[in-house]
Amino acid sequence: MRVRALQEGYHGYFPASKARPVQPQKESAYAPTAALHSPPELERAQTLIDRYDAILFDAMGVLISENDALPGAADILAQLNMSGQPYYIVTNISSGSDETIFARLRDAGLPIPAVDRIVSAGGVARHRVLEELSAGRLVSYVGSAHAAHDIFGKHPNLHCADTAETFDTLVVLDDEGFDFKRAADHILSTFHRRLIETGEMPRIIAANADIIYPGKNSSLVFGPSIIGPMLQAGLAPFGAPPISVELMGKPGRAIFEECIARAGTDRLLMVGDQVDTDIKGAKAAGLDALLVTTGLNNSGELRHDENGAPAYVAKTLSQIFDGDLFPHRR
Repeated sequence: MRVRALQEGYHGYFPASKARPVQPQKESAYAPTAALHSPPELERAQTLIDRYDAILFDAMGVLISENDALPGAADILAQLNMSGQPYYIVTNISSGSDETIFARLRDAGLPIPAVDRIVSAGGVARHRVLEELSAGRLVSYVGSAHAAHDIFGKHPNLHCADTAETFDTLVVLDDEGFDFKRAADHILSTFHRRLIETGEMPRIIAANADIIYPGKNSSLVFGPSIIGPMLQAGLAPFGAPPISVELMGKPGRAIFEECIARAGTDRLLMVGDQVDTDIKGAKAAGLDALLVTTGLNNSGELRHDENGAPAYVAKTLSQIFDGDLFPHRR
């Protein structure tokens, strides 16, 4: 789950500029000397994963669709397990703790060896939300009570946004297991009341920053962070200022910084199916990115400008092993 950076308000999901062919990026400063000076015939024998210390995989649309593994995903992870190549699942899924997401992906048939391979937006947001609660602020969540308590625990200042009368901070989790429309209506009224009473509005911490994500049979589904554009549009007639949004999940930097910290290196490759979250988020964090034409991009129709141009484009995950993406970038 994923889409466009929200820090400066809400704009169109895809750039209006004409899509451009993928352009090569500069060589990483961390590329091995041997890779820079090897003869062409040796370079052609290398595969894409040889260039990186670890691989970052998006979950939804790359490895799974809802609760089922996508074709070939389990085999790819099994190959990485055998080779010893480190990898992490970097997901905006915020329906539970990292342990809950780990169990969900294992139940889908993905052979992920340990929970520390899960880097979730909810897990990254946990520290910030606990800071808000420790400071005495009232925090409400968009999501189910189960998800919130699984990630943050229970706290007297933590309440569901579809019932809370007021709050200082709104944290966006997942859209599973509750009535999103009812919650959105109540949140709109709460923001409006705060605006009238104080001239200010609550801040938003977006764990799950997805505005859309892939559903079944190539369908599109609105993600939980659609609440941001909805609130901004609904409050515009009342002179509301831009809503302050702090991104924890993709495309925000926080989740990629967590990946770098866990891997102990920034020589990482992000593999995703969305330009505005996976690709732009990784590039903004200084990482290379591969756009795979599965999930949301299953027709290869996502547009991008220079900021969203991936280093590589692949039709299948298996191409990270077969070498046809290296040394030439598509």
